[in-house]
Amino acid sequence: MRFVLERVSEPDIEPITAAEFVRNVGEFDVAATTRADDITRLITAAREWAEHDTGRALIDQSWRLTITDGVGALYDPVQKPPPVGYYTGQTGPRVGEILLMRSPVLSITSFVTVDAAGDETAIDPTTYELREQDSKWPRLVGLDGTTWGTGTFRIVFRAGYANRAASPVEDATSVPDRFKQAILLHAEAHYDRDEKMMQRLLDAAEALISPERCHFGLG
Repeated sequence: MRFVLERVSEPDIEPITAAEFVRNVGEFDVAATTRADDITRLITAAREWAEHDTGRALIDQSWRLTITDGVGALYDPVQKPPPVGYYTGQTGPRVGEILLMRSPVLSITSFVTVDAAGDETAIDPTTYELREQDSKWPRLVGLDGTTWGTGTFRIVFRAGYANRAASPVEDATSVPDRFKQAILLHAEAHYDRDEKMMQRLLDAAEALISPERCHFGLG
């Protein structure tokens, strides 16, 4: 079994703003107010770091999971203990289940099979169910004994703590504070900090998100 997980749409906002960053590093840092673009890039990089390390999506975004050579347990059993701080529960779904690998899941946009010519055929939505969408292990489960065999399968889904399609629209206040603080620290570490201070800030950021880590075997 092979799979590719790729983000197909980016969040339209970040969990923290450049103004919040400036306040965090101290209003005395006047230079920060003239470097908004640089700061925004640091914030985006910090958010992507937090998402990659935890498998969490912070702001509404779309992902595409493509699976080839059949659907079953997506991962080989872990033969050695995962790194310290990683989630140590089940490493993959049972046969007939697909682990989505990003959470919390907001909705399934499409679930299709793909033939050799690249043509897609929708899978009947009454034959599967999204379960534990807010957990670290959101998954699609076949109903009434439905299983998926060989072939290529493609799932597009939305994930994020802040649902930008909700009414009213959710904003960064929906993102847990531990992520926002970790992003602030991570971004500050790369903002004109000496090596010693940089490492302290990165260690503090790491400590904040470590309870949220989920080991998907993605490297």
